[in-house]
Amino acid sequence: STLNKNFPAPIVLAQHLDPQRPSHLGTILERRSTLPIVVVSEDPPTPLESGKIYVVPANRHVTISDGLVLLEGDDANRPKPSIDRLLSSAAEVYGEHLIAVILTGSGSDGAAGAVDVKNAGGVVIVQNPKTAAYPSMPLSLPPTAVDHVVDVEEVALLLYDLLKGISFPVTEKVDDPLRDLLNQVSSKTNIDFRNYKSSSVLRRIARRMAVTHNGTIREYGEYLQNHPREVQELVKAFLIKVTGFFRDPEAYEVLKKTVIPQLIERATENGKTLRLWSAGCATGEEAYSMALLIADCLGSDFPEWNIKIFATDVATDAINFARRAVYPENILNELPLEYKERFFEHFEGGYRVAKVLRQIVIFGEQDISRGVPFPRIDLVSCRNLLIYLKPEMQEVVLDLFAYSLHNTHGFLFLGKAET
Repeated sequence: STLNKNFPAPIVLAQHLDPQRPSHLGTILERRSTLPIVVVSEDPPTPLESGKIYVVPANRHVTISDGLVLLEGDDANRPKPSIDRLLSSAAEVYGEHLIAVILTGSGSDGAAGAVDVKNAGGVVIVQNPKTAAYPSMPLSLPPTAVDHVVDVEEVALLLYDLLKGISFPVTEKVDDPLRDLLNQVSSKTNIDFRNYKSSSVLRRIARRMAVTHNGTIREYGEYLQNHPREVQELVKAFLIKVTGFFRDPEAYEVLKKTVIPQLIERATENGKTLRLWSAGCATGEEAYSMALLIADCLGSDFPEWNIKIFATDVATDAINFARRAVYPENILNELPLEYKERFFEHFEGGYRVAKVLRQIVIFGEQDISRGVPFPRIDLVSCRNLLIYLKPEMQEVVLDLFAYSLHNTHGFLFLGKAET
């Protein structure tokens, strides 16, 4: 009932209901909705039209093709309709133009689909778990995949604002103010965005303009001047994708073949002790990736070693997600099948890191700019974090790492953008 009558996009609504009972969801919504309700049918395929709400049957899976909603056959192993399948297919078709919303619900269906939406450049909104009747579904998404966490009453207005932003109206000559804005962001972050594809940059700026209620690029530039935290939000919109295991496989191959064997050889004569630090660990994939490499390299000797991987991040929600160690299947895409079978187990609709690895990774909250270094570290991994810091703060953080590593002659593992 809070949706604008002129809502500028179609809405597809999929909800887990008892497939054995006829769904009355369409009838219920018609009594409350300001928009027309369409119950999706199989023949002919249902076309998508702006300003309409499409309700998916309770006993069928559904996918999105270009301009159509398609019903699919049965799959006894998944809840119906599969939210993952719906979101992933829509992400493939609509990419940056898609907005996914995960509301209250039990289980984890939707987590994998939301990751695909985020990686395709779309927007992901979740209902605030604190106000959701069943918070496990919004909580199952990696925090790095989520753009906005809002109470359900705020979703409609946010959707409308984002859609206005996504269809950014070029009512002014944007070259000069866009260049000025990117110069401003680059000077504050030490990242040069001027060579980024202008259409993608504009679309992401437009989203932030919509959320912050700025009508022109010039106004938004002034807003950035007065709200320093918004600079970081914009940089995240430009850069952040969902992290994954073995992100940048070539770099991890160097760790596997060169660095880890050196560390193990050195530590064999030093009490079989290894200490690593994943700084800015986000949702934990990087820390667990290093644990995987060490376990694989040590083989049957692994239980005899004293290994600690300290994993820190400023974001409480990311740390809590990492401790739980349950990931949607598509986040494991870069894993060799052997690792997936040896070191993961099916758990609550996703994959959980094996206990033998969870026991060696110690997660904690830490603001790296005010942090205390861990002593006697053999390997510090800090990837794609320094690029968010000003040069003077980069020096502070590098000094922390130097202190951690100087007694061990250890290694510093950085990301591509900051080496």
